[in-house]
Amino acid sequence: MGEREMEVDWSSFPVLANTSELVREGLLIVSPVAQTRPSKLPQIFWDKIQEVHGRGVMLVLQKKLCASDVDPRQYRLSMPSTKIDAKFLTSEESQALKSEKGITVSLIEPCLKVRHGLQLKKWMNDSVNFSYLLTKGWNAVAQSILWSFRANGDLCFCLVNCEAPPAAVENTANHE
Repeated sequence: MGEREMEVDWSSFPVLANTSELVREGLLIVSPVAQTRPSKLPQIFWDKIQEVHGRGVMLVLQKKLCASDVDPRQYRLSMPSTKIDAKFLTSEESQALKSEKGITVSLIEPCLKVRHGLQLKKWMNDSVNFSYLLTKGWNAVAQSILWSFRANGDLCFCLVNCEAPPAAVENTANHE
């Protein structure tokens, strides 16, 4: 029996459209987060995360910091739940955030210094909407992208400064 060419009815398969064309024509709406999402975490941050035995890296938030995020009297990064990209909390952590105390987390700063002892809290804006707040030791940064990962099972964050070119971040890390 010889080989036969199999005929396929391609009309039954979905066709992938040109996304940018659909957005331009107003047929597809893409969230601002999706439009500006970085393609990958810079290698120097991956290296630092591996150094602290991190795993489960995921993008949490990308935003321009507002005045209240860098106000020394408020001293916290506000992360509105409507802008959060991923489910980065375990069920135990979600439960712990219901208390006013919050949970203790670590943060990798843009200079690659690991800062321990920050607090992650949940703040209700109203009866439905809430924000996560990163407090205690929060430093002012012009623009940030927040990633989460696990180190020995504990929740940690990595903060990447979007405006600093990778070479500048590497140079900063070398001066530590």
